[in-house]
Amino acid sequence: MMFRVQKAANALGIRWRWGGESSLATGLLGDVPPEIELSDYGRVPPSPGSESPSGLLNGESLNVEPIADLDLFFERLYCYYCEKGLWCIIIKWIVELLSLGFTICFSGFFLLFVDWNGLRNAKCGMDAFESGIKPCDLAKEALHQHPLTPLTLSKAIIVGYLGLFSFYWIFCFLRFFAQLKDTLGVRHFYYNSLHVTDNEIQTMPWATILERVVQLQSAQQLCVVKDLSAHDVVMRLMRKENYLIGMLNKGVLAFPISTWVPGAGPTVKFGPGGTRHRLILTKTLEWTLNWCILQSMFDRNFCIRRDFVSNPRTLKKRLMVVGLAMLLLSPFLVIFMLVYLFLRHAEQFYNHPSTASSRRWSNLSKWMFREFNEVDHLFKHRINSSVMHASEYLKQFPSPIISIIAKFISFVSGGFAAILIIIAFLEESLLEGHIFGRNLFWYAAVFGTITAISRAAVTDELLVLDPEGAMSMVVQHTHYMPKRWRGKENTEIVRIEFETLFQYTGMMLLEEMASIFLTPFLLLFVVPKRVDDILQFIADFTMDVEGVGHVCSFSAFDFQNHGNGNYGSPHNASRTQRSSQGKMEKSFLSFQSCYPSWEPDAQGKQFLSNIRSFREQKLQGQGARHAYSPSRLCRGSPLYALAMEFQQRVIDAWEGHGSSAQDELKEAQRLLEELKTKARGTSTNRVPTRALPLPQNSLASKISISGVPVD
Repeated sequence: MMFRVQKAANALGIRWRWGGESSLATGLLGDVPPEIELSDYGRVPPSPGSESPSGLLNGESLNVEPIADLDLFFERLYCYYCEKGLWCIIIKWIVELLSLGFTICFSGFFLLFVDWNGLRNAKCGMDAFESGIKPCDLAKEALHQHPLTPLTLSKAIIVGYLGLFSFYWIFCFLRFFAQLKDTLGVRHFYYNSLHVTDNEIQTMPWATILERVVQLQSAQQLCVVKDLSAHDVVMRLMRKENYLIGMLNKGVLAFPISTWVPGAGPTVKFGPGGTRHRLILTKTLEWTLNWCILQSMFDRNFCIRRDFVSNPRTLKKRLMVVGLAMLLLSPFLVIFMLVYLFLRHAEQFYNHPSTASSRRWSNLSKWMFREFNEVDHLFKHRINSSVMHASEYLKQFPSPIISIIAKFISFVSGGFAAILIIIAFLEESLLEGHIFGRNLFWYAAVFGTITAISRAAVTDELLVLDPEGAMSMVVQHTHYMPKRWRGKENTEIVRIEFETLFQYTGMMLLEEMASIFLTPFLLLFVVPKRVDDILQFIADFTMDVEGVGHVCSFSAFDFQNHGNGNYGSPHNASRTQRSSQGKMEKSFLSFQSCYPSWEPDAQGKQFLSNIRSFREQKLQGQGARHAYSPSRLCRGSPLYALAMEFQQRVIDAWEGHGSSAQDELKEAQRLLEELKTKARGTSTNRVPTRALPLPQNSLASKISISGVPVD
C-alpha cells in the first residue's frame, strides 16, 4: 500500500480554538490545492503531442469515458450487484413508489374520511337483525361527507402530513427517471466491461466482481493515479461508514444520558463526577448525523474540507438547525411511522403473536459489530447468523416465577381455546353467538393470542444451561467481547447489557417512534457539546491514501500507527491510537478471507504470519500446560480467540468451493474442533503436524496464509 501523505498527526500543528493540538495533514487544512483532483480520475489531460495521458498504457489511448466521481461510480456498481440486476431494481423502485403512495392514501382515508364514532355505533349483520332495523350502509354511517369541516388542529396536522409526503412522492417519482439513466450506464459497464450478465449476478460472489474490476483497472485505467486494489475500492465504498464505525469504537458518540432513554446502549466511559457516558445511535439519529457530518465533511476531491474541521461553531449550528427542523416535522413523521409500522407489522403480529416477543439486534449494536471495510451484504450475512445463538444465550437466564405464571396462563387460555375449537367442530354457527356483547370468534382470537405469547415465556425443560458456551457461540459471529464481559457471562450485569443490544422487536419499534422526538432534543442540547471530540477524532484518525483520498486510518489497516500487539499486530501503538478490542486486526482478517486474491502490504503479511504461528503453536500442544475453560478462552490471550476465529473463516471459505473441496473442509473443521478441545483443557489423541494446505494456484499460498482458499 502506498500512502501519498504521512499519518496526519505528524504533519501539521495548528491550534484548535478549544485548545490542544490538531493532527491533520498539511493537505487537509493547508491552502495548497492537490496536484490532481481525485474526482477527475477518468483520465488526465493528454501531454502535448500525444494522444494518450503521459506515462499511461504505453501510449495507448483510453477507450472509456472519464468517471467524474469514482466514489459514486463504485457505490452504484455495488448497489447494482446487491439489487441483482436491472429488472430487479426497476421492479423494486415501482413497488416502493406504490407502497409509499398506498401508505399516504390509506392514512388519508382512515384519518380524515372515516367517522370512528359512527363506525363503533353502526349495527350490521346479526346485530341489525336482532334490533329489527335496516342493515347499515357503512358508506353513509361511517364516512364523513365533508372531512375538513370543521377544520381542527388535528385535521390541519393531518392535511400538512398528506401534503408534505405527497410532495415527497412526486420527488421520488421524478428521481426514478433520473436514476434510471445512471442504472442503465452501470448495466452497460457490467455487460461490456466486466462481461457479467444480470443472470450471472444472481449467483456470482461480490469478491469475483471486485476482482474483475481490479483487472479492468490495468486495461482501462479507471483511476489514473495508481492501479486500484480491492482494498482501495472498498475503502472508497465505505469512506463515510468507516468513520462512523471508528467513532463508535472509540466512544466518541457516547453521551451523558440516563439508562431509561430510548435506544441508550452500554456505558463506555465515565465523565466528571462519575457521569456515565452511554452510546446511542437510533435510526433517526444515524440519518441526521450522516447528513450533518459524514455527507458534509468531504469536498469534491474526496478530502476533508479544511473549513469543516477548523470551525466547530458551524457544525454546532448545523446540528441545532437540523434538530429544530426535525422538531417541527416530528408530528408529521410520527403519523407516517405509525401508519407504516401498522401496515408492515399488524398482520404479522396478528397471525404470529409470538413475533412481538422475538428479539433482534438494535441499530446501535449493528454499527458496533460492523468491521472496517465490511460491505453491507457481507455484514448482514454474518450478523444474521448470530441471532439464533444470541437468543440461546438469553435463554440461559430463565425466570422461574415468570415461567410458572406463564404456564398457568397458557393452561387456562389454552383450555378456553380448546373449548371453542370443539364448539366449532360441533356446530360452526354457534361461534356467532354472543357472550358479554362479543361473539365467540372474538374470544377465540383473544385466547389464541394469549396462549401464543404465554407459551413463548415458558422455559424449555430440556434446556442445558451453559452461559459461557452460549456466549462463545455469539462471539464467533459478532466478534464483540468487551473486557467487562470476560469471565462474567453468567452474571446479571452482562445479561442486562446484552439485552440493551439484543432487544424485543416490539420494544425496538416503540423506541424508533420515541426517537423521532428524542433526536431533536439530542441535536439541540447534547450532541453539540461533543462536536469538539468528533472533529478531533476526524483530525487524529484521517489518512491520505494515494489514489483514494482521505479515509479513516483504521480502514487503511495502518498497523504501525494503530496496531495492537495483544492481537498479533507487528507493531504496538499507544492505547489512545489503537482500536478497541482489536477491531482493526479483526477487520483485516475478515477482509483477507472475503477477498483472498488481495495481497496485503508487508505489515499485513507479518500480521498474518504472527497469527499463523500462534495457531500452529496451540495446535502442537505447546499451550497444554494451561487448562482453558470456555470462559478462560475469552479471559486469556486475545490471540487464542483470534486463532479460532481465523480457523472458522477458513471453514467458511472452503464451504464456498462445493463438493470439490470436501476433504479440505473436513480437515479445516477437524482443526477447529482441536482448537476448541484445547481451549477446554482436554487433550486429543492426535496432534496435527501441519496446517491445512492451500490450493497451489492461490495468491495467499505465496505469502504463507495457511488455510484460506481462493475462488
